[in-house]
Amino acid sequence: MHLALDAARLAELPLIVGGQVYRYQWHERYFSEEILPRLDRRRRFLGPLGFVRKRRFLNAARCLVVPSLAAETSSLVAMEALACGTPVVAFPNGALPDVIEHGRTGFLVNDVAEMADAMIAARTLDPEECRAAARKRFSLDRMVAEYLDVYRALARTGRRETGPVAAM
Repeated sequence: MHLALDAARLAELPLIVGGQVYRYQWHERYFSEEILPRLDRRRRFLGPLGFVRKRRFLNAARCLVVPSLAAETSSLVAMEALACGTPVVAFPNGALPDVIEHGRTGFLVNDVAEMADAMIAARTLDPEECRAAARKRFSLDRMVAEYLDVYRALARTGRRETGPVAAM
């Protein structure tokens, strides 16, 4: 989050951060050393957001910034943002390049300066394109159909295996 706050300051944009500060020493230290010093009148921390509040928050945002440096296996909040019509700005880590269509539903960036530029440019992206992409790529019907396809393929290949598997 400290990189998102730096990018927002560079872009001269407000940034509202939602999330939980967990009661782990490293998490509390990161928050007090890296987040608190970067907060001001235009860059604020809201704390945890429930479902309804998060949805309102995402609907009202210019963009969602996902400054994760970890190889995320998924980004549910990025998918939720797109469903709300909100573009996503993120580093190309983990599954995020599979969620974001660069220049159409958001921007994949490599550093704080690119993030700042993308946060400004996000207003040029069409919210309906984001919603349409979310419906097409992340709908319940599509995901269920794809899971069923995988299960059918596994069932077909599983019958061709010879010999049992044993564990003791």
